[in-house]
Amino acid sequence: MATIVIRKLDETVKRKLQVRAARNGRSMEAEAREILSGHIAENSAQRKGGLGTAIHRRFAAIGGADLQIPPRGSSASLSDGIEIPELDGGLGTAIHELFAPLGGVNLRIPPRRKSHRPIPDFS
Repeated sequence: MATIVIRKLDETVKRKLQVRAARNGRSMEAEAREILSGHIAENSAQRKGGLGTAIHRRFAAIGGADLQIPPRGSSASLSDGIEIPELDGGLGTAIHELFAPLGGVNLRIPPRRKSHRPIPDFS
């Protein structure tokens, strides 16, 4: 078994850990071990699979999308006369164009701000 030492732990975090350990009938050390083990196991389970699995999970929550996937082995080359579209924008534009025929996805994305100060109104 390995041993770790956590330095500069905020006093508030330490108190909350003490309370949580007392509620669960464990020592602080046992409670910290349980928290870490549970968190690592949960993240490992969520990360099973690759990028495709992660994208599937994300879109499954909003109904998913049925896409026709060509069989393996029928890879197209440039000599097959298949037109390869050029990307005018970035990855976001390409994803938008892919899902637009399926009805798209309306996601509310807040605007980015570089400062915590309010944006001035010059009207």
